[in-house]
Amino acid sequence: MGHTRRLLSLAFAVLALGLMGMGGLGGGRETGLPQREFHATFTDVDGTRVEATRVTAGGDTNLEGEIGRGRLRVPFDNIARVRLEAAGEDRDRIKADVVLREGEPVTLLLRSSTTFYGQTPSGAYQIRARDLKSLDIAR
Repeated sequence: MGHTRRLLSLAFAVLALGLMGMGGLGGGRETGLPQREFHATFTDVDGTRVEATRVTAGGDTNLEGEIGRGRLRVPFDNIARVRLEAAGEDRDRIKADVVLREGEPVTLLLRSSTTFYGQTPSGAYQIRARDLKSLDIAR
């Protein structure tokens, strides 16, 4: 019985140490906010312009989409402007022409349900990619 108790005690200690170490996996983002704050101007398909801070795409500060058969994640740091338009007959995808601060422009296919978020003086703002015409990210 003493041997089993020691093994259980050791197993518990190892488990406890592992759980305590998991707190460091968050990378300093325990608040759920992005590490860097981005300012942007959203223009919807009707021409309404909204300026916002704390801008994210799906809660992330990267724009992720399909390029050919692969996927590409472009950091907001390198994006100057995104122009969005319908991707032909595919209603689930939106074509995003991404103008980069450095490098050649790139065209991605985004899910039309991709949601962009931002904070305005009047409250939280959100818009889906299918309702967005352009996104200009301030430097």
